[in-house]
Amino acid sequence: MKISSPFLLLLLSLIFSAPTAFSKDVWKYEITAKKLDKSRNNLSPKTGGSAYSFTQEGINNLPQGQTTPLNQVLMRAPGVTQNSFGQIHIRGDHSNAQYRINDVMIPQGISGFGNGFDTHFAESVDLLRGVLPAQYGYRTAGVVDIKTKGRIFTKGEGGMFTKGEGGRSEVSVGGNNNIGYNQQISGFKDRLSYYLNATYLQNNRGIESPTSGRNSIHNDTAQDKLFGYFSYLIDVKKRLSVILANSTNRFQVPNNLDQEAIHQLSGSGGISSDKLNEKQKEANRYLILALQGVSESDVDYQISFFSRQSKNIFRSDFVGDLTYSGIASDIDRSSLANGLQGDFSYELNEKNILRSGFFLSDERAASEKSSAVFADVNRDGTQDSTTPFRITDNSKQSTQLYGIYLQDEFKPLERLTLNFGARFDILQSVAAEKQLSPRFGAVYDISSDTKIHGGYARYFSPAKAETLSNSSIEKYAGTTAAPANLQNGKVRAERSNYYDLGISHKLTSNLNLSLDSYYKESKNLLDEGQFGNSLIYSPFNFQRGKTYGVEFGAEYKKDNFSAFLNFAAQKARAKNIISSQYLIDGDDFSAAAKKYIHLDHDQSYSASAGGSYLFYGTNYGVDAFYGSGLRRGVASSERMPSYIQTNVSIARDVNFFLAGKVNFRLAALNIFDNVYQLHDGSGVGVKASQYGPRRTFFLIASKSF
Repeated sequence: MKISSPFLLLLLSLIFSAPTAFSKDVWKYEITAKKLDKSRNNLSPKTGGSAYSFTQEGINNLPQGQTTPLNQVLMRAPGVTQNSFGQIHIRGDHSNAQYRINDVMIPQGISGFGNGFDTHFAESVDLLRGVLPAQYGYRTAGVVDIKTKGRIFTKGEGGMFTKGEGGRSEVSVGGNNNIGYNQQISGFKDRLSYYLNATYLQNNRGIESPTSGRNSIHNDTAQDKLFGYFSYLIDVKKRLSVILANSTNRFQVPNNLDQEAIHQLSGSGGISSDKLNEKQKEANRYLILALQGVSESDVDYQISFFSRQSKNIFRSDFVGDLTYSGIASDIDRSSLANGLQGDFSYELNEKNILRSGFFLSDERAASEKSSAVFADVNRDGTQDSTTPFRITDNSKQSTQLYGIYLQDEFKPLERLTLNFGARFDILQSVAAEKQLSPRFGAVYDISSDTKIHGGYARYFSPAKAETLSNSSIEKYAGTTAAPANLQNGKVRAERSNYYDLGISHKLTSNLNLSLDSYYKESKNLLDEGQFGNSLIYSPFNFQRGKTYGVEFGAEYKKDNFSAFLNFAAQKARAKNIISSQYLIDGDDFSAAAKKYIHLDHDQSYSASAGGSYLFYGTNYGVDAFYGSGLRRGVASSERMPSYIQTNVSIARDVNFFLAGKVNFRLAALNIFDNVYQLHDGSGVGVKASQYGPRRTFFLIASKSF
């Protein structure tokens, strides 16, 4: 991606400008990394929307503590629904969440099973929803804002930093042959601070099982994640940060017993459906370089360069996939994204804070697909030959995003805060699009205990570039892999009008309540589905969509006891599929052309609740989540059965011989062993049956040093 010279000159001038002297008087006012953290927080207003926060203490109080996958942490927030393959849905949207690390937007990797980020490295996680300020673009169903560990310095003698070290080790074992290990190391010397995190996990239930049995067939996984954060304090007003991250996840695709073969392969005696050997590997690598600080004219700023490399490799079972589905595809997808982001904040006066910024990204995606198929000239489902032949279907796609924003946080009254602005975005991809998106949010303090918020936002949400493919569907005509139709409209960016209104009230000094409502009307509503025998998601558009709902939340904390309760009701419907139509079954396509249908991930009601109590040195925890059921049937017209999953834990520090104090945690997921099914293989864009986890015990030992 070509970056204009003014941005390079600005970056170089900020880095190499003469450092401010480290005087003792300056350090007395603690203008250190904590001060710069406050400066960075000034860049990110939350006026108008709603935020749900997970602190380090809150994460530790979950039954699995820091070993809880990030998607499972987010499920404890209002309006978040779980789905298969590690997916979550925020307020009825499909895969429209934005992830930020230390306020830098991270391009997501190619869709798959695994979580790209590990919860261990998070100091806090905030989920922002609703009407977002103008600086937030593209992925707008929710912003997952992660602040990393290892960002705080300690002042030594004479005001200079002294060397310091620390860390945490963790080992977990459990059901499904689960073995996990995590190591965290942090330290600092002089002006340099670092934090390193490494996680390894293996078990034999990598993804949801297609059967209700306790033991899943051919479902092993091995996952490793690395994360490093390095921060160098250039002077009291500038710091340079580097983030390096890598995740590699390997999965076997689980098998189902007693399936019936529908095709014959020459020279093969067939294969039992429980012996198939499909595999998938996902790898994502990230680099973030961020310069953040305060200029001489008191402008808070952060300028960041990011790079993400993503690969997804699927390997079919040649004999099994041909005999059971008529196509065996080996797929290699890769994507390289580079970009530059800048955010600036300036306090004009005591009533106005002006914020502006830009975002530039360039992504190059490639897909290599080699498929073995049978001839089916008459398209009647009957193969014309038992000898397969290969189709090579390779494609490349480049996508560029350019965005700028300007907004003002205005406080006309002591109790009233307004945030109004706009952003302008340009997309160059399979289609060239652009949009001006106004934003307006307001917060009014009725009293010191009660606040109301509301607003309006115009959103522009392109499809994830790494999922787009210029597949030549005509190549598959006259084969057992022929699509139901040859329509292949271009995938467009979703455009929506979003309204949000809510109230929060501090009922007592220990109990906080919140109620939030929202309504979104969409043009070119984006959805994703799992098509073919590889479990890689593909996007498509509905012409129109409507999503609306209401959320309730309660949080209680007193002394050693804390608890939460969330409930959400929602509807997500859409009409008329207008892109990638060849992916959709004929009955689903016809029904959607006539009327609004439920989206496959639409769940009418969801709830979560939990509590934690520290009693004489032992922490007791319990939580549960409820779902009324995702959609099933032709055009997602029916509902899956409702379910409840309850999890418990007990944890205590124990003086363990020479090792000293060690924390032992015993956790049980789905303690009542409730058997529930997320999907039965029907519905728009759903091709596999998936069950929730059975009762599973874990023993987790951790030690900080």
